[in-house]
Amino acid sequence: MKNFTHFFVRKGLKSFFPAHSEQFHSEASAPYGVVGKTVVPVVLASPHSGRCYSEAFVSNSRQPLSVLRRGEDSYVEELAAEAQACGPTLLHALFPRVFCDANRAAWDMDPRMFDGPVPAFVKPSERAFSGLGSVPRIAAGNCNIYRKAIPFEEAARRIQTCWLPYHHALYQLLGQAHTRFGIVLLLDLHSMPDAPDAGSPDFVLGDCHGRSCAARFTDCAEHELRQAGFRVSRNKPYAGGYITQHYGRPQNGFHALQIEMRRSLYMKEATYEKIENFSELSSALRSLTEVLIKESLSS
Repeated sequence: MKNFTHFFVRKGLKSFFPAHSEQFHSEASAPYGVVGKTVVPVVLASPHSGRCYSEAFVSNSRQPLSVLRRGEDSYVEELAAEAQACGPTLLHALFPRVFCDANRAAWDMDPRMFDGPVPAFVKPSERAFSGLGSVPRIAAGNCNIYRKAIPFEEAARRIQTCWLPYHHALYQLLGQAHTRFGIVLLLDLHSMPDAPDAGSPDFVLGDCHGRSCAARFTDCAEHELRQAGFRVSRNKPYAGGYITQHYGRPQNGFHALQIEMRRSLYMKEATYEKIENFSELSSALRSLTEVLIKESLSS
C-alpha cells in the first residue's frame, strides 16, 4: 500500500515547520499506545478512546471537560483487551478526539475557525464545515470549543504531534501483517450513542458499502454478533470514516471494517461510568475477533 497521503501531509507540515523530522516519538512519549506484536493477520485500532486532556486545552476551552468528553469512545481500548489477547496488535490513541481527530483526513478542517490565512492544501469537506474536521471546531452537541479563532499553526502542530504519528504507526502495523500473511484485516473500533432512527442497533458494521472490506468478513462478523443476540446494522448510520476508506483496499489484500458499539451496553453515558455488562461486551468482542482471525487465516 503506497503512502502518498502521508508524503503530502509531511510536505504541508514542512511549510510551517521547516525542521519537521521524519522521526517519530519514542515509546515513552508517543501519542498512542501499542499492545502486542504481529502474530495474526488482524489489527485492532481505537482512534477515539484517548482521554489525555491537557490542563491548558481544557482551561482555554469554553466548554467544561464533561462536554468535551461527549464524543469520546470511552474505554474502547479496555473493551478490546480480551480481543487483543487472542493475538492481534492493538493500537489506541492517547490524545482525545476533540483535540485531534485521527479519523479525518489530515487537512480536512473548517477554515473559519482560524484567525489568519489558511494554506491552499486545506481541503474542507462538508463534515469539516459543520465543525467536525481533523481539528474539530465543535464538541458533540454542537458546542463551540474555542472562545476565539485559533492560529492555523496550532492546528498544524496537532497534525504533526498526534495525527501523523498515529497514522504512521497504523500504516506500519498493517504493512507488517500484510507482509507476513499476504492479507490483513483492520478492525477499527468505535462507540456510538443510541441510534433510534436506525433501529437502535447494538453494533454497526461499516465497510463503506462493500468497498473497504471483502463481504465474507462483514458477513462473518454480522453472523457472529447476531448469534450472540445483538442487534446489528450494516452501514447505517455509519458506513465508515476516513480510516476505513483510506486503508481498506480489498483488491490488494488490505481489508478494513469499522465496528461501532452502543455505549449504553457498557457505560453510563452521562457520568462516563462503566457498568456490570462491561465484561460481557468485552467477551463478545473477543469471540468476534477469534472468528475473524480464523476467517482471515483461511484465505
